[in-house]
Amino acid sequence: MDESIKLRRERRLDRMDIIHLLMEAQKGRLNYDDQSDNIDSGFSAIDESDIIKKWKKKIDIKDDDIMGVGLGFFLAGYDTASNVMSYIAYELAANPDVQEKLFREVSSASREGDGKITYETLLGMKYLDMVVSETLRKWPPGYHMDRECRIPFTIEPEREHEKPLHIEKGTQCLITVLGIHRDPQYYPNPEKFDPERFNNENKRNIKPYTYMPFSVGPRSCMGTRFALLEMKLVIAEIIRAFEIVISDKMQFPLNIKKVGFSHYPAGGMWLCLKPREVAA
Repeated sequence: MDESIKLRRERRLDRMDIIHLLMEAQKGRLNYDDQSDNIDSGFSAIDESDIIKKWKKKIDIKDDDIMGVGLGFFLAGYDTASNVMSYIAYELAANPDVQEKLFREVSSASREGDGKITYETLLGMKYLDMVVSETLRKWPPGYHMDRECRIPFTIEPEREHEKPLHIEKGTQCLITVLGIHRDPQYYPNPEKFDPERFNNENKRNIKPYTYMPFSVGPRSCMGTRFALLEMKLVIAEIIRAFEIVISDKMQFPLNIKKVGFSHYPAGGMWLCLKPREVAA
């Protein structure tokens, strides 16, 4: 990262990537770009916070900050994206009817694109977006998030034996995303993998702040759209050439480890790819 930054300055190189954007922001040349007219990235994509849109204060960005963000893309994006893609593959193998429906959508989109899956056709696959959204609900990559309480707040008791919970300003709070995503109050039969929760009719009924696979607010995941594009492309390319089936080595149903920073199945994820007779 350090060498790339120095080389670009010395040779005045401009490349449309994250390093270029951060270097432009460092010079104060980067403004908020409203992309509301762009193609929909999917239900799970995060809208930019109004706080960010209205931010006017100039931020002092150092080279170490640029390198930190670049490193963050690898640390925060590699393991989480591969983890979610594994669970997408698992749920497709465990739910053959869902996999078959997705295969038909991918096949149709591929034929319309003369055998190629373009950016536009990929983001136009509604059922693929539903499958990814439901996987992110059931298996969120960040199963908790932390926030600092900015004003004193009291959570009132709901049952007789409970007491009020007073949260003072400055308290570090750990919020369980996985617990909210699997709360039957918000998602009936939460253990069931059901992409129809995110169809055009049902997704309107999802309450705000009950779906947070990439966190929420101004400190939400900055790589959301990239991660979604990456996952959708990989799954679409796999599903049009292979049928995903569960291996005999797989512990089924999953036995999730109770240690670590994310939810990993004990014994690993064992799946097989069975070549389709007629690929999409």
